[in-house]
Amino acid sequence: MNRTAAIASLLLGGFASTIALTSTMPGNFAILSGNSAYAVVHSPTVGAALGSITALVTVVLVRRSSALAWTATLGLILLAVAALPGPWHWGLYPQSVGAGLLLGALTGLCSTHARPVLQTALATGAIGGLLLAAPIERYRSTPSRRYADYLPVSAEPADTVMLSLLAMIAVALLIALRRGAFGVPDLTTDDGLVRVLAVGVAVPVVGVLLHWSFVRALVGMSSTSVTTQGHWVFGLVLVPVFVVGSLWLPRRHGMVLLAALAVISTGYGVSGLSTDSWPSLLIPAVLIVLGAVCGRRWPYPLAGVAALAVVVVSAVFDEQPWDMLHVGATELVLPWAAGFTVAACLPSSAPSTAISLAAPAAVTVPVIAQFGWTAYTPLTTSHRPSSGAWLSASTGVTVAAVAVSGVAMWWLQRRPTEQSPSAEEPE
Repeated sequence: MNRTAAIASLLLGGFASTIALTSTMPGNFAILSGNSAYAVVHSPTVGAALGSITALVTVVLVRRSSALAWTATLGLILLAVAALPGPWHWGLYPQSVGAGLLLGALTGLCSTHARPVLQTALATGAIGGLLLAAPIERYRSTPSRRYADYLPVSAEPADTVMLSLLAMIAVALLIALRRGAFGVPDLTTDDGLVRVLAVGVAVPVVGVLLHWSFVRALVGMSSTSVTTQGHWVFGLVLVPVFVVGSLWLPRRHGMVLLAALAVISTGYGVSGLSTDSWPSLLIPAVLIVLGAVCGRRWPYPLAGVAALAVVVVSAVFDEQPWDMLHVGATELVLPWAAGFTVAACLPSSAPSTAISLAAPAAVTVPVIAQFGWTAYTPLTTSHRPSSGAWLSASTGVTVAAVAVSGVAMWWLQRRPTEQSPSAEEPE
């Protein structure tokens, strides 16, 4: 069966979903000198948490292919409305719900006998959206859109990039559904539903609470008028939350959640991807696809975790000319390793996949951070604190977080891949 249309719809759909979950809306820019609660409520973190829970509820409650198709259509409509110009002061929430509906519906459509290939395509698109969201935002946000709060509604342009992407998804999804390209649905029911729901809700909620803690720390720093520097270490809570959640999920379904933890730790432990033009976006995109293909062909997730750890370790090279090692690892190794690690942990259950693909968008804080600024104080050598010790310490902690995810993966690989017959057919 030709699954080209299905794979295209999953690639583009996963990409659009995570792009929407990680992006802000005009009027949703936090001012750190204001109320920290207000900054959190209007932050992309809350929107991503809402989208993550929406995706989980969708994939759990909606099982029929026709219902999943209509759910995906509703998600596309909400995303299209949010991309149009308008007074969207609260537009972050329908955008997040739309992204969650689309991601959940596409995850449900992957539940066929071709699940490994289909889930890999969806995960590839989702990872691409997560890693390329910041570079693409530069092209999505024209100057008038960035400063939409200070302009009349009529001056705010539509998000043509997102609208074009949604149109392509709609066409590919329609063709795939009409041709039955997703394959025969797998009617096997997922066990451990209560555990899945608990983990799926806990991960985004913890992400919101940590974001609130981080914003409060920054707001507290902004109230001082002298040179100040602080450390924030509460992001370490992510490690036990993800590890315990992955071990609590049935069988090996938690492996893809551990892959998400490794990607999150690495992504916030290194500098972001940088691009100078549209064509340069193709390099990390191709590397993500290549990594996913390799992960599907050679499913050794620990190799991907090791590659991610190498990317984090390269951050210690911050002096010229050795800093190019870190730049090369971030630009070339990170996209490949992220795609490889996630793909190597698939296939998994539909709820676990939805939780894991949305988790990096719902967690917007680093594992550990140092922050601060100078007010009314010259930035001379005597006033600049040494960052070498902190860089080494933060790199070591981040590497440890990636290593813990690898150890937990090794432990989960000892579990059986399928449910025992006695569990499938209780007396």
